[in-house]
Amino acid sequence: MHKYKIGQKLDLLPNRGVSSRKAGECTIVSLLPFEGHAVQYRVQSATETHQRIVSETDLRVAAS
Repeated sequence: MHKYKIGQKLDLLPNRGVSSRKAGECTIVSLLPFEGHAVQYRVQSATETHQRIVSETDLRVAAS
């Protein structure tokens, strides 16, 4: 079950791996199925032109 909804603005947490993903605000574009160990989402970052697929653990509710 997905914790977040399409259109919701969230904070994308800093990358802990080797990709070039940057932390910052993003918007949920679509809900993806459970993959491996976590629910996934397609997100659009406010600072990038392309969309990313991220795990729910890489997202948190944006500070108001």
